[in-house]
Amino acid sequence: MGQFRIGRFAVDVSRGKISSADGVQIVEPKVMAVLQFLYSHRGNVVSQEHIFAAVWPNSVFSPSNVQRSIALLRKALKEDSKKPQYIITHPKRGYCLELNEEENSQTVKWPLLVFIAVTVVCLVGGWFAFATQAVKTDFSVLVPVTSHEENESYQSQSHNGKYLAFVRGDEGHQQIWLKELTTGKEVPLSEEPSTYYGLGWSPDDRALAFINKQNNTSQLAYFNLDLVNLTSLNYAKVIEFEEYVVTSQQVQWTNSNQIYFIERRKADNATQLSLVSLETKQKQVIKPSVGQDWLLLHALSPDQTQLALGYEAGQNQYRIELLTLADASTATIATVEDGILGLSWHPNGEHLLLSKRNNLLLIDRLGNSTDIAFNNYQIIRDAAFTPSGEEILMELVNIDVDIIRATNTAPQQYEKLVDTSSVDFLPVFSPDSSRFVFESHRFGLKQLFLYDKGTQTLIFANPNNEELFGVIWSKNGDEVITASKDKLFRIDLNNGGYQAIPHPHHSFYLREKFNNEDAILVSYRAEDGVTFHPAKLDLQTLSLTSFSGSGERLTCYAMALDKHDQIYFSNNQQVFRLDQGGNLETLWHTDDKDIIGLAVDQQTLTVTLEQHDGYEINTMDLSGRNAKKRFIANNAGNMLINASHDNKQFLYLTEPKRKRTLVRLR
Repeated sequence: MGQFRIGRFAVDVSRGKISSADGVQIVEPKVMAVLQFLYSHRGNVVSQEHIFAAVWPNSVFSPSNVQRSIALLRKALKEDSKKPQYIITHPKRGYCLELNEEENSQTVKWPLLVFIAVTVVCLVGGWFAFATQAVKTDFSVLVPVTSHEENESYQSQSHNGKYLAFVRGDEGHQQIWLKELTTGKEVPLSEEPSTYYGLGWSPDDRALAFINKQNNTSQLAYFNLDLVNLTSLNYAKVIEFEEYVVTSQQVQWTNSNQIYFIERRKADNATQLSLVSLETKQKQVIKPSVGQDWLLLHALSPDQTQLALGYEAGQNQYRIELLTLADASTATIATVEDGILGLSWHPNGEHLLLSKRNNLLLIDRLGNSTDIAFNNYQIIRDAAFTPSGEEILMELVNIDVDIIRATNTAPQQYEKLVDTSSVDFLPVFSPDSSRFVFESHRFGLKQLFLYDKGTQTLIFANPNNEELFGVIWSKNGDEVITASKDKLFRIDLNNGGYQAIPHPHHSFYLREKFNNEDAILVSYRAEDGVTFHPAKLDLQTLSLTSFSGSGERLTCYAMALDKHDQIYFSNNQQVFRLDQGGNLETLWHTDDKDIIGLAVDQQTLTVTLEQHDGYEINTMDLSGRNAKKRFIANNAGNMLINASHDNKQFLYLTEPKRKRTLVRLR
């Protein structure tokens, strides 16, 4: 029964095709299997359980799988679900495929066929015109959802579109609020200030789940809601986390009273997709991340048959997968760059909306993408269509990070050097440590500036606003080099010009200029897609040579070169030296702290470690291996980012100040 007809439709099971005079529809294998089963039992009523057992054997019964398949088949057969012609619903009994055998024969008269063909051409043209307008992508007006001085974040819409839940306040002093969108009325749901995030509505909009973080533990809990009086009825704890941290920006609550979330293991930072049953309160791991993949986001499809998953999968690589819940199969639909900070479904269930820092991207199930353009210079998080698809709600974030300096003699006295209302970061000292270059994201533009004796000078405008991966100096201090995913930019500080040089490799991160060769030390993701290696980029030939390190798994947390161009690098707790012959030597290790910085000057190795209350700086004489240790307290939350070559100056980044607002795009 590989081919059969249903009225004017020809069905080819093996190719997954349903054809008629007005075109060809391709359906999923499981959907075709449902149709084949109905055809084999045509004229008879078959239950959802019977269909499910035949198409999804050895699986836990899920009526939504059958219902979704029926809906897709009716769409392919061009029939109205309220007045179906072929697939008839028998309430509480099941479905029946009913065929009119006379209609199913091929004795249609030629004049009528011509009339139908002409009519279909007109209808198809109209259908395609309608289809291109089915998903709104043209928005022009951006208005605030609320007007409040406190930060507002983690917005979550009710399924009926009438209510918006969100978090108001700063970490540790937050409340969960509920807003009735038609009237504008706002009420707090939580009684005690805490740290809240990861909000998610129940399918019937009568409860709201969330994460409540206190000290080193967190809870998944929910409120039952009285939406008539806009109040929360009770606090119900579902599960407590001690070894894991929930990282979901929103949790996903299913019809079967299960909640999906992403969590990170504290011991090794591994991420995984998990669920907990509200009935048993037992957790189950659904999909652990593999290798150096980092699971970031998830979104449950409107029909609850699939989860969209967003991964960080390499340097500036982000992968979008669809996980089919019935059989746990996955399929990659897109790989994007420049980050993802939000993932949600369009109400039609055929498109995904990605929040990509400063812009929105719409992706269909085949990976085709469309930009949703609007005037914006802030960071976008958690954008989601309203149920009508006519508006988008999102969180806009303005981040302010400044560059400050302290000295060896006064390590707790900070001098503010770069102070704007945007992100200023990645300061890198010149070879003589008299000035530094840094990246700034003013007005949404990624640009390089030079700081010299109190003056900031724009040295690279980055006309295409490309993502930049590292900054290094030439050894004489006359040139600065940066890189995008496919180009090197050599910036001449004497005449202010620059040269853009295309390279054939994917993204790598610039670390340091070689002393004795016209080459750059870079960190590079290996071909296995899992490990990172130190590598040498030849500036003359643009060839890239990776170092394997005698079979060791190399992870490049920090890297440096000595005057002989021997490579020093670290993972989080060990420092290695790799000579040009590929020989690997372990120089130093720590048992309980994380390495965040590495530098080599003459015969001195400097290793910077991060502690909860400051930084530990270890210096070691490479000839005698004598080590010294120094602690620098950090009570202000500043991040040590760079040190001068003589360790007399320290550059820090201030703790980020975030202003979060909720907005509506119309």
